[in-house]
Amino acid sequence: MLPPASEPEPPEASKITPGLEETRLGEEASRSWQKENRKILFLVLGVAAFMLISHFTPLRAWITNVQTWKGYVDQLGWIAHVAFGLVVMVSVMVGVPRLALCGAAGLIFGFAEGLTLSLAGSTLGSYGAFVIARRGGRRAVLSRVSQWPWLSSLLERPSWLRVFWVRQLMLPGLVLNVLLGVTTVRHRTFLFGTLLGYLPLNIALSLVGSGIGKDNLVKTLVQLCAALALINIVGWLVWRKTRQLKVR
Repeated sequence: MLPPASEPEPPEASKITPGLEETRLGEEASRSWQKENRKILFLVLGVAAFMLISHFTPLRAWITNVQTWKGYVDQLGWIAHVAFGLVVMVSVMVGVPRLALCGAAGLIFGFAEGLTLSLAGSTLGSYGAFVIARRGGRRAVLSRVSQWPWLSSLLERPSWLRVFWVRQLMLPGLVLNVLLGVTTVRHRTFLFGTLLGYLPLNIALSLVGSGIGKDNLVKTLVQLCAALALINIVGWLVWRKTRQLKVR
């Protein structure tokens, strides 16, 4: 007598193991950083060319005007800082790309203050979208993210490190904020992972923006080179992490 037929097991291809999830995430992050690297390279070259022309042509008056305008902002003190931080927060919350805001922050407030304002504002804006998503819209978001099954599966066990890696993907920030909002990720995990995930590009764009506002050509070029170096270092670290995941 033949034994009863057993239920067919799902094909191996449909099983997404944690190791494969991590590898896929690393590969996506590596591809994203390669694209970002090219974009920032062209941006830096364009800014460098513009500043070189500005310093040796009548366009130098533009640099003087920028310095005058920054002086007016400085006179406003904390009011300007709070207002700009709120603008960044609300803009990121509704889906405005944060990188342009990072450049503007560096231009207006200089590198250190611009980085602080852009990082705080973009993190809090992302958190606002995260909280709104957590309060509703779960079904709609999950149906949207079904096109990335490996990503939704990965975020079933969210950690600050996974949030960091997800932030390196070339997906709209609003999409990621809402997606994370319908997962079980804790609030502090989201905030810490987002803060660290935003840091590399926020630093790079704040350097570029601050470089535009300098009246010293050497300082401008140094900051532009620093931005390029940072992007290449982070890109290499992402690539190395991807290689390590593939070996496991």
